[in-house]
Amino acid sequence: MKRILELFATGTYSLTGIRSEFLKANIIGEKGKRPMPISSISYVLRNPFYYGVFLHKNEIHQGSHVPMISKKMFDDIQTAMVAFGRPRHDRKKDRGFLFRHFAMCGSCGYSITAERHTKKSGLQFHYYRCTHKSKKEKCEERSFVRQEKFLEEVKRNVGLVSIPDEWKEKFLARIETWESDDSQDRQTQIDAFKAELILIKQKIDRINNGFADGSLDILEFKELKNPLVSSKADLEQKIVALEKGKANRLEPLRNFILEANQAEKWVKEENWLEMKSFLQKVGSNRLLRAQTLTVSFKKPANLLAETVLAVRSTNDFSQQSSRWWSLSGSNR
Repeated sequence: MKRILELFATGTYSLTGIRSEFLKANIIGEKGKRPMPISSISYVLRNPFYYGVFLHKNEIHQGSHVPMISKKMFDDIQTAMVAFGRPRHDRKKDRGFLFRHFAMCGSCGYSITAERHTKKSGLQFHYYRCTHKSKKEKCEERSFVRQEKFLEEVKRNVGLVSIPDEWKEKFLARIETWESDDSQDRQTQIDAFKAELILIKQKIDRINNGFADGSLDILEFKELKNPLVSSKADLEQKIVALEKGKANRLEPLRNFILEANQAEKWVKEENWLEMKSFLQKVGSNRLLRAQTLTVSFKKPANLLAETVLAVRSTNDFSQQSSRWWSLSGSNR
Protein backbone atom coordinates (compact mmCIF):
# COMPACT_ATOMS: atom_id res chain seq x y z
CA MET A 1 0.00 0.00 0.00
CA LYS A 2 2.84 2.35 0.81
CA ARG A 3 4.44 1.69 -2.58
CA ILE A 4 1.17 2.50 -4.35
CA LEU A 5 0.75 5.75 -2.42
CA GLU A 6 4.32 6.73 -3.30
CA LEU A 7 3.66 5.98 -6.98
CA PHE A 8 0.51 8.10 -7.12
CA ALA A 9 2.28 10.96 -5.32
CA THR A 10 4.64 11.27 -8.32
CA GLY A 11 1.73 12.65 -10.36
CA THR A 12 2.27 10.22 -13.24
CA TYR A 13 -0.76 7.98 -12.65
CA SER A 14 -4.44 8.50 -13.31
CA LEU A 15 -6.99 6.71 -11.12
CA THR A 16 -7.43 4.08 -13.80
CA GLY A 17 -3.68 3.70 -14.05
CA ILE A 18 -3.17 3.27 -10.33
CA ARG A 19 -5.99 0.72 -10.19
CA SER A 20 -3.75 -1.77 -12.01
CA GLU A 21 -1.16 -1.29 -9.23
CA PHE A 22 -3.84 -2.14 -6.64
CA LEU A 23 -4.59 -5.27 -8.63
CA LYS A 24 -0.90 -6.27 -8.84
CA ALA A 25 -0.68 -5.96 -5.06
CA ASN A 26 -3.84 -8.10 -4.73
CA ILE A 27 -5.70 -5.22 -3.06
CA ILE A 28 -9.19 -5.93 -4.40
CA GLY A 29 -12.82 -5.31 -3.53
CA GLU A 30 -14.41 -7.38 -0.81
CA LYS A 31 -17.50 -8.10 -2.89
CA GLY A 32 -16.82 -10.44 -5.76
CA LYS A 33 -13.06 -10.20 -5.32
CA ARG A 34 -12.88 -7.90 -8.31
CA PRO A 35 -10.68 -4.84 -8.93
CA MET A 36 -11.60 -1.96 -6.65
CA PRO A 37 -13.98 0.59 -8.20
CA ILE A 38 -12.59 4.04 -8.97
CA SER A 39 -14.75 5.60 -6.26
CA SER A 40 -13.18 3.33 -3.60
CA ILE A 41 -9.66 4.06 -4.84
CA SER A 42 -10.42 7.78 -4.70
CA TYR A 43 -11.61 7.41 -1.10
CA VAL A 44 -8.43 5.53 -0.15
CA LEU A 45 -6.18 8.18 -1.69
CA ARG A 46 -8.00 10.94 0.22
CA ASN A 47 -7.88 9.13 3.55
CA PRO A 48 -5.60 11.04 6.00
CA PHE A 49 -5.24 7.89 8.13
CA TYR A 50 -2.06 6.98 6.24
CA TYR A 51 -0.14 10.02 7.53
CA GLY A 52 -1.11 9.43 11.17
CA VAL A 53 -4.46 11.16 11.79
CA PHE A 54 -8.11 10.22 11.47
CA LEU A 55 -11.44 11.95 10.95
CA HIS A 56 -14.28 11.71 13.47
CA LYS A 57 -17.40 13.82 13.00
CA ASN A 58 -15.47 15.97 10.51
CA GLU A 59 -12.82 16.71 13.13
CA ILE A 60 -9.19 15.63 12.67
CA HIS A 61 -7.62 13.77 15.60
CA GLN A 62 -4.04 12.62 16.15
CA GLY A 63 -3.84 8.84 15.86
CA SER A 64 -1.77 6.53 18.03
CA HIS A 65 -0.74 4.42 15.01
CA VAL A 66 2.59 4.74 13.19
CA PRO A 67 2.17 6.86 10.01
CA MET A 68 2.73 5.04 6.73
CA ILE A 69 3.60 8.20 4.77
CA SER A 70 4.54 11.79 5.55
CA LYS A 71 2.11 14.71 5.56
CA LYS A 72 4.00 16.17 2.59
CA MET A 73 3.48 13.00 0.56
CA PHE A 74 -0.23 13.06 1.45
CA ASP A 75 -0.38 16.64 0.15
CA ASP A 76 1.38 15.54 -3.05
CA ILE A 77 -1.25 12.82 -3.47
CA GLN A 78 -4.05 15.39 -3.14
CA THR A 79 -2.33 17.57 -5.73
CA ALA A 80 -2.07 14.58 -8.06
CA MET A 81 -5.76 13.85 -7.48
CA VAL A 82 -6.61 17.29 -8.82
CA ALA A 83 -4.18 17.22 -11.73
CA PHE A 84 -4.29 13.58 -12.81
CA GLY A 85 -7.09 11.97 -10.82
CA ARG A 86 -9.72 11.80 -13.51
CA PRO A 87 -9.74 8.71 -15.71
CA ARG A 88 -8.45 9.37 -19.18
CA HIS A 89 -11.24 8.66 -21.63
CA ASP A 90 -9.18 9.17 -24.76
CA ARG A 91 -6.73 6.36 -24.15
CA LYS A 92 -5.92 5.83 -27.83
CA LYS A 93 -4.75 9.42 -28.09
CA ASP A 94 -2.21 8.94 -25.28
CA ARG A 95 -1.06 5.51 -26.38
CA GLY A 96 2.67 5.52 -27.12
CA PHE A 97 3.22 9.03 -25.75
CA LEU A 98 4.65 8.59 -22.29
CA PHE A 99 5.91 12.17 -22.14
CA ARG A 100 2.75 13.97 -23.25
CA HIS A 101 2.25 16.99 -20.91
CA PHE A 102 5.53 16.12 -19.16
CA ALA A 103 7.17 19.45 -20.07
CA MET A 104 6.15 23.04 -20.70
CA CYS A 105 6.98 25.27 -23.65
CA GLY A 106 9.99 27.45 -22.89
CA SER A 107 8.48 30.29 -24.91
CA CYS A 108 4.84 30.64 -23.81
CA GLY A 109 4.70 28.30 -20.81
CA TYR A 110 1.93 26.07 -22.17
CA SER A 111 1.99 22.30 -22.13
CA ILE A 112 3.96 20.17 -24.60
CA THR A 113 1.78 17.71 -26.47
CA ALA A 114 2.60 14.83 -28.83
CA GLU A 115 1.52 13.89 -32.32
CA ARG A 116 1.76 10.87 -34.58
CA HIS A 117 2.38 11.53 -38.28
CA THR A 118 1.87 8.71 -40.78
CA LYS A 119 3.49 8.86 -44.20
CA LYS A 120 1.86 7.48 -47.35
CA SER A 121 4.29 4.59 -47.13
CA GLY A 122 2.84 3.66 -43.75
CA LEU A 123 5.86 4.83 -41.76
CA GLN A 124 4.94 6.56 -38.50
CA PHE A 125 6.84 9.37 -36.82
CA HIS A 126 6.21 10.73 -33.35
CA TYR A 127 6.75 14.40 -32.49
CA TYR A 128 6.50 16.66 -29.46
CA ARG A 129 5.45 20.30 -29.77
CA CYS A 130 3.78 23.19 -27.93
CA THR A 131 -0.02 23.10 -27.79
CA HIS A 132 -0.10 26.81 -28.79
CA LYS A 133 -3.19 27.34 -26.66
CA SER A 134 -2.26 30.74 -25.33
CA LYS A 135 -4.38 33.53 -26.78
CA LYS A 136 -2.43 36.28 -25.02
CA GLU A 137 1.19 35.04 -25.13
CA LYS A 138 2.69 34.73 -28.60
CA CYS A 139 4.65 31.49 -28.84
CA GLU A 140 7.90 31.64 -30.76
CA GLU A 141 8.34 27.85 -30.77
CA ARG A 142 7.05 26.50 -34.08
CA SER A 143 9.36 23.54 -34.53
CA PHE A 144 8.47 19.90 -33.93
CA VAL A 145 10.84 17.74 -31.89
CA ARG A 146 11.26 14.17 -33.05
CA GLN A 147 10.53 11.67 -30.30
CA GLU A 148 14.03 10.20 -30.63
CA LYS A 149 15.53 13.64 -29.95
CA PHE A 150 13.16 14.26 -27.03
CA LEU A 151 14.07 10.92 -25.43
CA GLU A 152 17.78 11.74 -25.77
CA GLU A 153 17.11 14.98 -23.91
CA VAL A 154 15.37 13.02 -21.14
CA LYS A 155 18.39 10.71 -20.85
CA ARG A 156 20.77 13.68 -20.82
CA ASN A 157 18.96 15.31 -17.92
CA VAL A 158 18.75 12.08 -15.92
CA GLY A 159 22.46 11.61 -16.53
CA LEU A 160 23.12 14.96 -14.87
CA VAL A 161 21.72 13.65 -11.58
CA SER A 162 23.15 10.13 -11.63
CA ILE A 163 26.08 8.66 -9.71
CA PRO A 164 28.38 5.86 -10.97
CA ASP A 165 28.89 2.72 -8.89
CA GLU A 166 32.42 3.67 -7.81
CA TRP A 167 31.32 6.95 -6.27
CA LYS A 168 28.18 5.49 -4.79
CA GLU A 169 30.35 3.26 -2.60
CA LYS A 170 32.64 6.16 -1.63
CA PHE A 171 29.72 8.40 -0.71
CA LEU A 172 28.08 5.65 1.36
CA ALA A 173 31.36 5.13 3.22
CA ARG A 174 31.51 8.86 3.99
CA ILE A 175 27.92 8.75 5.29
CA GLU A 176 28.84 5.89 7.63
CA THR A 177 31.64 8.07 9.05
CA TRP A 178 29.19 10.92 9.61
CA GLU A 179 26.75 8.54 11.28
CA SER A 180 29.41 7.36 13.70
CA ASP A 181 30.38 10.94 14.59
CA ASP A 182 26.74 11.92 14.94
CA SER A 183 26.04 9.00 17.25
CA GLN A 184 28.97 9.90 19.52
CA ASP A 185 27.88 13.55 19.73
CA ARG A 186 24.35 12.53 20.65
CA GLN A 187 25.54 10.12 23.34
CA THR A 188 27.74 12.82 24.86
CA GLN A 189 24.72 15.12 25.08
CA ILE A 190 22.54 12.37 26.56
CA ASP A 191 25.14 11.56 29.23
CA ALA A 192 25.43 15.25 30.17
CA PHE A 193 21.65 15.63 30.48
CA LYS A 194 21.37 12.46 32.56
CA ALA A 195 24.07 13.69 34.96
CA GLU A 196 22.21 17.00 35.33
CA LEU A 197 18.96 15.10 35.86
CA ILE A 198 20.47 13.10 38.72
CA LEU A 199 21.49 16.32 40.49
CA ILE A 200 18.00 17.80 40.10
CA LYS A 201 16.38 14.63 41.46
CA GLN A 202 18.69 14.75 44.47
CA LYS A 203 17.69 18.38 45.13
CA ILE A 204 14.01 17.49 44.88
CA ASP A 205 14.52 14.62 47.35
CA ARG A 206 16.18 16.97 49.84
CA ILE A 207 13.33 19.48 49.49
CA ASN A 208 10.76 16.72 50.03
CA ASN A 209 12.63 15.57 53.14
CA GLY A 210 12.82 19.16 54.41
CA PHE A 211 9.07 19.56 54.04
CA ALA A 212 8.46 16.18 55.67
CA ASP A 213 10.56 16.97 58.77
CA GLY A 214 8.98 20.44 59.08
CA SER A 215 12.05 22.55 58.30
CA LEU A 216 10.21 24.01 55.26
CA ASP A 217 6.71 25.45 55.24
CA ILE A 218 4.33 24.93 52.32
CA LEU A 219 5.20 28.22 50.58
CA GLU A 220 8.94 27.63 50.78
CA PHE A 221 8.42 24.05 49.64
CA LYS A 222 6.51 25.10 46.51
CA GLU A 223 8.84 27.97 45.72
CA LEU A 224 11.88 25.68 45.79
CA LYS A 225 10.38 22.58 44.22
CA ASN A 226 8.26 23.91 41.30
CA PRO A 227 11.13 25.24 39.15
CA LEU A 228 13.09 22.02 39.76
CA VAL A 229 10.15 19.87 38.65
CA SER A 230 9.83 22.00 35.50
CA SER A 231 13.56 21.63 34.79
CA LYS A 232 13.34 17.89 35.44
CA ALA A 233 10.51 17.49 32.90
CA ASP A 234 12.41 19.57 30.35
CA LEU A 235 15.54 17.43 30.71
CA GLU A 236 13.58 14.19 30.49
CA GLN A 237 11.95 15.35 27.25
CA LYS A 238 15.34 16.34 25.81
CA ILE A 239 16.78 12.92 26.66
CA VAL A 240 13.81 11.12 25.07
CA ALA A 241 14.07 13.31 21.95
CA LEU A 242 17.80 12.58 21.60
CA GLU A 243 17.34 8.85 22.14
CA LYS A 244 14.52 8.69 19.61
CA GLY A 245 16.57 10.87 17.32
CA LYS A 246 19.10 8.06 17.03
CA ALA A 247 16.96 6.96 14.12
CA ASN A 248 19.19 7.86 11.24
CA ARG A 249 18.98 11.54 10.31
CA LEU A 250 21.24 10.82 7.35
CA GLU A 251 18.88 8.23 5.88
CA PRO A 252 17.39 10.69 3.33
CA LEU A 253 20.90 11.42 2.06
CA ARG A 254 21.69 7.72 1.76
CA ASN A 255 18.44 7.14 -0.15
CA PHE A 256 19.28 10.00 -2.52
CA ILE A 257 22.72 8.51 -3.27
CA LEU A 258 21.19 5.08 -3.95
CA GLU A 259 18.47 6.50 -6.17
CA ALA A 260 20.95 8.64 -8.11
CA ASN A 261 23.03 5.52 -8.69
CA GLN A 262 19.92 3.65 -9.83
CA ALA A 263 19.23 6.50 -12.27
CA GLU A 264 22.44 5.65 -14.11
CA LYS A 265 21.13 2.11 -14.62
CA TRP A 266 17.75 3.43 -15.84
CA VAL A 267 19.58 5.44 -18.49
CA LYS A 268 21.48 2.36 -19.69
CA GLU A 269 18.32 0.24 -19.67
CA GLU A 270 16.27 3.05 -21.28
CA ASN A 271 13.65 2.63 -18.59
CA TRP A 272 11.56 5.63 -19.64
CA LEU A 273 8.86 5.31 -16.98
CA GLU A 274 11.38 5.33 -14.12
CA MET A 275 13.34 8.18 -15.70
CA LYS A 276 10.16 10.21 -16.07
CA SER A 277 9.16 9.67 -12.43
CA PHE A 278 12.71 10.44 -11.28
CA LEU A 279 12.87 13.77 -13.12
CA GLN A 280 9.46 14.73 -11.76
CA LYS A 281 10.68 13.96 -8.26
CA VAL A 282 14.06 15.73 -8.31
CA GLY A 283 13.22 18.60 -10.67
CA SER A 284 10.62 21.16 -11.60
CA ASN A 285 9.99 23.61 -14.45
CA ARG A 286 10.75 21.14 -17.22
CA LEU A 287 10.99 23.44 -20.23
CA LEU A 288 11.37 22.52 -23.90
CA ARG A 289 12.84 25.21 -26.13
CA ALA A 290 14.96 25.07 -29.29
CA GLN A 291 14.73 21.27 -29.11
CA THR A 292 16.46 21.29 -25.73
CA LEU A 293 14.87 20.08 -22.49
CA THR A 294 16.00 21.89 -19.34
CA VAL A 295 15.08 20.91 -15.80
CA SER A 296 15.33 23.09 -12.69
CA PHE A 297 16.71 20.61 -10.18
CA LYS A 298 15.81 20.84 -6.50
CA LYS A 299 18.32 20.40 -3.67
CA PRO A 300 20.39 18.25 -3.42
CA ALA A 301 19.95 17.20 -7.06
CA ASN A 302 21.06 20.65 -8.24
CA LEU A 303 24.40 20.23 -6.42
CA LEU A 304 24.86 16.82 -8.02
CA ALA A 305 24.10 18.21 -11.50
CA GLU A 306 26.71 20.96 -11.01
CA THR A 307 29.26 18.35 -9.91
CA VAL A 308 28.56 16.06 -12.87
CA LEU A 309 28.98 18.94 -15.31
CA ALA A 310 32.23 19.96 -13.62
CA VAL A 311 33.56 16.38 -13.78
CA ARG A 312 32.70 16.11 -17.47
CA SER A 313 34.52 19.37 -18.22
CA THR A 314 37.93 17.90 -17.39
CA ASN A 315 39.83 14.84 -18.57
CA ASP A 316 42.27 14.95 -15.67
CA PHE A 317 41.48 12.05 -13.31
CA SER A 318 42.75 13.81 -10.18
CA GLN A 319 40.59 16.85 -10.95
CA GLN A 320 37.58 14.61 -11.57
CA SER A 321 38.14 12.94 -8.22
CA SER A 322 38.44 16.32 -6.52
CA ARG A 323 35.18 17.47 -8.12
CA TRP A 324 33.34 14.37 -6.93
CA TRP A 325 34.61 14.78 -3.39
CA SER A 326 33.37 18.38 -3.38
CA LEU A 327 29.87 16.88 -3.42
CA SER A 328 30.50 14.95 -0.21
CA GLY A 329 32.28 17.71 1.70
CA SER A 330 31.74 18.64 5.31
CA ASN A 331 28.32 20.21 4.57
CA ARG A 332 25.97 17.25 4.91
